[in-house]
Amino acid sequence: MYKKIKQILFLISLLFFSANVIAQDVFEVNLSITDTKIVKKKAKNRQKYAIKINAEINVPMLQDSVILHSFNKYVPSHFFGLSDLSPNSYKYFSTPLMYVIEDKEGKIINARFELVSYENQKVEIRRMNERLFVSPKLRIERRLLNAQEQHDYDLAKYVIRNEKQNLELYLLLGEYHSNLPKGEYYLYFVYSDYNPRVPPLDMRVEGKLDDGNIFRGYFVSNKVKLIVE
Repeated sequence: MYKKIKQILFLISLLFFSANVIAQDVFEVNLSITDTKIVKKKAKNRQKYAIKINAEINVPMLQDSVILHSFNKYVPSHFFGLSDLSPNSYKYFSTPLMYVIEDKEGKIINARFELVSYENQKVEIRRMNERLFVSPKLRIERRLLNAQEQHDYDLAKYVIRNEKQNLELYLLLGEYHSNLPKGEYYLYFVYSDYNPRVPPLDMRVEGKLDDGNIFRGYFVSNKVKLIVE
């Protein structure tokens, strides 16, 4: 009798565990670029300008809001320096929303990552405290932020409240790919958050963790053609 009770309790606990696992993975998030193609027009000082992208985010059968952390509308490029990284590779680590550019052969065009050294320490500290923004005329601007503003920028939160939402994203192309040669490429977005045991700092609100609808997983958008004139 005691053995049967233990078996029943074990089955109940197994079902409870399975239910919890399923409940933690109920959000399917899809990001689609709705522009049929992106054109980077020839211009002077191209390193100072961004590109606006129209996109749609979709959560099938959404019942409540879903939160994406480290999802900023001012989108940087990848920093891995790996030209053979496949889209599925992003599911193995966490990364904020980023854009990726590939050539016609599917090889990733590495972002330009410049390490700047300043003789003037005050100038160097200022640069570290600056963040990138985009003006209405798509000009990339650096703005000096305080510690809280830097935190909010770096861990930007995007809330999905509808099954389908339209949004505008701004590629910081002039910052990361200013010397991209004339030609045709392919562009897509990647996002991954796989740290369920390490919640972002800004999830703490008045001592409580706002983790009921945090998206844990990854997604890769569709690819669209990028034409650099």
